[in-house]
Amino acid sequence: MEETPDAIAQKPEERLFVAVELPDEIKRRLLNVQSLISGLNWTTAENLRLTLRFIGQVPQDRIALLQQALCRVKAASFRLHVAGLGLFRQKKGGILWAGVKKEPALMYLKCLVDEELCASSPLDVDEKMYSPHVTLSRLKKPISPSLKNLVQENAAEDFGTADVTEFVLFRSLLRPSGAIHELVERYQLIRQTSCWGTAPSA
Repeated sequence: MEETPDAIAQKPEERLFVAVELPDEIKRRLLNVQSLISGLNWTTAENLRLTLRFIGQVPQDRIALLQQALCRVKAASFRLHVAGLGLFRQKKGGILWAGVKKEPALMYLKCLVDEELCASSPLDVDEKMYSPHVTLSRLKKPISPSLKNLVQENAAEDFGTADVTEFVLFRSLLRPSGAIHELVERYQLIRQTSCWGTAPSA
């Protein structure tokens, strides 16, 4: 017996995204930015990470397909470099972020994640160019002159580097106090070889 549209719509969904976790030392340096300016809603240390792909709401009966798709991603481990501050302007505010260098291996991983997810599920295609960053604060008010100055003064700030050996599927639970990120599954990257993006020869 086929399910009715109403029955399908009532199935529980989960809000999912794919990301790279950051080591505590980089998080500590990012949190130090909070001491430079007050009055912002800051991302908690637990939620400081590099998003590769925001998937959105997914019915629970399709999550296994996405997990299988991510298992097919074969990319090499790499070094992640977090440096600089920047702002994305939005209609009613903006985003304060720390930059992440566009390493070829990072961009290759991002490409593979997108390809496998889109091949396994009818996800919306994101036409915007991927700009790797770590969100430090989501601004609900227009960007202030003091914040502009902070970004300009710390545009070259170096927050450190880290070895990335895995990526992670997270669920995001929206709460009045803010989002809570829960781990769904980890996916190991191939240990670094002489050529990123390829497996070591047998």
